[in-house]
Amino acid sequence: MSEKIVFFEAKDWEREKFVRGMERKILTDFDDVEVEFIPMPLREDTASAFSETTVAVIYLNSIITDKVINHLPKLKYLITRTTGIDHIDVLSCHKRGIQVSNVPYYASVTVAEHVFALIFALARRMRLNFEKMQRFDFSREGLLGFDLYGKTLGVIGTGNIGSHLCRIGYGIGMKVIAYDINPSQELIERYGVSYVSLETLLSEADVITVMVPYYPKTHHLINFENIKLVKPKAMLINAARGPVVDTLALIWALENGRLQGGVALDVFEGERALLDLSYLKESLPQEVAQRALLTLHLLKFPHVIFTPHIAYYTEEAMDRLIDWIIADLKHYLQYKSSKVHFESYF
Repeated sequence: MSEKIVFFEAKDWEREKFVRGMERKILTDFDDVEVEFIPMPLREDTASAFSETTVAVIYLNSIITDKVINHLPKLKYLITRTTGIDHIDVLSCHKRGIQVSNVPYYASVTVAEHVFALIFALARRMRLNFEKMQRFDFSREGLLGFDLYGKTLGVIGTGNIGSHLCRIGYGIGMKVIAYDINPSQELIERYGVSYVSLETLLSEADVITVMVPYYPKTHHLINFENIKLVKPKAMLINAARGPVVDTLALIWALENGRLQGGVALDVFEGERALLDLSYLKESLPQEVAQRALLTLHLLKFPHVIFTPHIAYYTEEAMDRLIDWIIADLKHYLQYKSSKVHFESYF
C-alpha cells in the first residue's frame, strides 16, 4: 500500500532538513512513499484538500477535531511535532483507528534553560533595563534586583522539564520544593527536592515555575483561590500551557500587590489568536477573544514579560526533533505502528 506523508506548517528550513534526512533514511528504503510539505496548518477549512493523506505530521496550530478527521478517510497515523497534545482530539483519533504520537523529550533541557533565562530577566529587571537604555536613561531607578542564591524555587510538575529545573536550581544554590502526583526519588536524593502540596509550594516559593501538561484536570491549576497564597515578592513563570494559569487571577494578583517579583509567560491564554493571524480572520469564540485581550492587558504591568512560545526553539532542539520524527516515520513504515505513544507526565 502506498503512503502519502504530509507535513503541515512546514517552514522552508524544516523542509530542507526533513528532505535531507528522509532521502538518507526513508526514501531510499521504501517504495510508494509520497511526501508533501504544506506551509498552512491542518484545520477544518483546509482538511478536505488532503483526503488522500495516510500520515500527517502536524504542528501547534493544526487543530485536529472530529470534523477534521471526517475529511481524512485514509489517515492512519498522526504525528505532532510538539510535546503537548492539547490541539488534538485523541479520543476521536483512536475511535477511527488513527495512531497518535508526539515528540516527548527533544526540548527538555532547552525549555528548562529558557525558563531560567526568564527567571534571571525578572530578577534583574531586564524589561525596564532595556526600555531605559532605549531612552538613553542611565539612572538606576526601578532596577534594584535580587539574588537567586538561597531563595526557594517551586517546581509544579517534575517530569522531564521540571526535573531539569530542579537540577539547575540546585546548581545555583536554591532550595527546591516541588509538587507532583508522582514524586521522584531521584530528585529527592540528588538535589534535595522536598515534595509538598500545591498550596504549600505557592505560599513558600520565591520563584514559582509551572511545568505541567494541559488536561481538563490542570485547567486553571493556578486560580483565584490559590494565587492568594503567594508571597508578595514572589515571581511566576509559565512555560507549560497557557490555560494552566487563569489570566484573570494573574491580573488580580498583580493589581493587589502580589507577584512583585514579576511574571514571565512563554505561553498564555488566547495564544493562537495572538500568534496566528489566520485566527483573527475567523469568528472567534467569545471566551477565546476575551482571554486573548486579557493576556494583552498583562503587558501594562512593568514587571511582566512575554516570549512568543519559543522556549523549545533552539538549533539543537530542532535537530533532535527532526531526527526523532524521521526515526518515528521509518518505524511506522516498517511495522505500521508508532515508535512511541504519548503519555501523561504530570
